[in-house]
Amino acid sequence: MKVLLTAIVSSIAAMLIQPVVLLLWFVLPAVLSGADMAWLDLGPISFYSVLFAAPFVLLVGVPLSLILWRIGRFRWWPLAASGALAGALFVGWDIPGGDPGYSSGGNWYGQPVQFVVAGVPTLYGWLSYMQSILAFALHGFVGATTFYVVWASVLRPNNSFKPNPLRGSA
Repeated sequence: MKVLLTAIVSSIAAMLIQPVVLLLWFVLPAVLSGADMAWLDLGPISFYSVLFAAPFVLLVGVPLSLILWRIGRFRWWPLAASGALAGALFVGWDIPGGDPGYSSGGNWYGQPVQFVVAGVPTLYGWLSYMQSILAFALHGFVGATTFYVVWASVLRPNNSFKPNPLRGSA
């Protein structure tokens, strides 16, 4: 029962950290660079980042954590790497480009650029692709790390029944 409750609390923490990551990674730099952003949009943005993280935490993070816990290999690094990989794969499977007649442009840090021209990704298209992969990997990494910290703080080893040697005996 304690493992189940710990998994639930850890999952909630991993989901609730996502708006913080989004604000630090995307919103704060946009605001600092002078972007016009309505502060009322922060609530929905935060809500949707939690909602978007929920399937990753519940379908990837919790089962992986339970498996690692069961086999005695529950460690930060495998969990954090798996979280980063899950986030990166979600975005990375769809490489830029498309049909030969497809073109796409956008804004790259205040400069209008072409991302795809006649179905072929440009340098900015690849840079945007890599930036998306890194952003989602960061979300997965931070979520998994938060999950681990909460889990480990609740289910840390109990050393209360280990015998302590008497002073002077050795």
